[in-house]
Amino acid sequence: MGSALEFHLGKIPVRIHATFFLMAAFLGLGGDPHLVPILSWVAIVFVSVLFHELGHATMGLSFGLEPRIDLHGMGGTTSWATGKPLSHLKRIAISLAGPFAGFALCGIVFALARFGLFPNTPLWNTAVKAALFVNGGWGALNLLPLLPLDGGNVMTQTLHAITGGRGERPARITSIVVAVVLLPLAFLWSSWWGALLVFSFLASNWTGLKDLSAREHDAPMRASLEQAQAALDAKNAARVLELARPVALAARTAQVRAEALHLVAFGFLLEGRVADADAAIAALPSGYAPHPQLVELRESTARQ
Repeated sequence: MGSALEFHLGKIPVRIHATFFLMAAFLGLGGDPHLVPILSWVAIVFVSVLFHELGHATMGLSFGLEPRIDLHGMGGTTSWATGKPLSHLKRIAISLAGPFAGFALCGIVFALARFGLFPNTPLWNTAVKAALFVNGGWGALNLLPLLPLDGGNVMTQTLHAITGGRGERPARITSIVVAVVLLPLAFLWSSWWGALLVFSFLASNWTGLKDLSAREHDAPMRASLEQAQAALDAKNAARVLELARPVALAARTAQVRAEALHLVAFGFLLEGRVADADAAIAALPSGYAPHPQLVELRESTARQ
């Protein structure tokens, strides 16, 4: 478990990393620097972010997904233990459930304050304002059309529905434009944490756009890999190498390159060329290990 606290809320596992509380405390230092107000702020952020993620999780649970909530240094994330095909509308509903859960909590706090159900003390008044700000203000910002915010996910699914599944590129471009607009505003408002967050969103979307281009470049190569696999099944080493080697040289994504290099190594081993097969295996992208069958074939070929 390490430095993470783990528990269940009904069927939903929750994991809270120590970095979440450090982040919340750091953000609270901009207000009253005394211990009690900071602890009050941390508690409000904890409850609010957890409530937000529970909105996502319970909506996903109603659609048959298996959610897991993580609270960490960059906020909160709801992930799914198993994938399941969902309509664009259901994915939008899951994305909206988080901020609207926060809006509901904001409304409850506002109503309780309106009817005078909180003590009229400086600490309580500050806590109420903080709860309204975190659940209302942060919730509204989270609806901006900027990936990976919830508003960005709603935008992406809407564009997917309009374009027949080709919404990622316009969503990434829109996110980059929004981040470029927000970044100087964050500096203007002296929000250093906001500036760091927006910069990270800008970088992730730029990287995502490059990754998308690489995937689109490699997509047509799938046909060659399938033909190479069929040639491998037929023990046709020359055909395997003819089809797989150009893909290994031209591929831009690690996955396609790794698949092509595996086929190249198999092809070389079928021809008894152990040194060439070793070179193909050594060229596998970081994080990809040779398939056990490839290792077994390499060892048997080397013994011959």
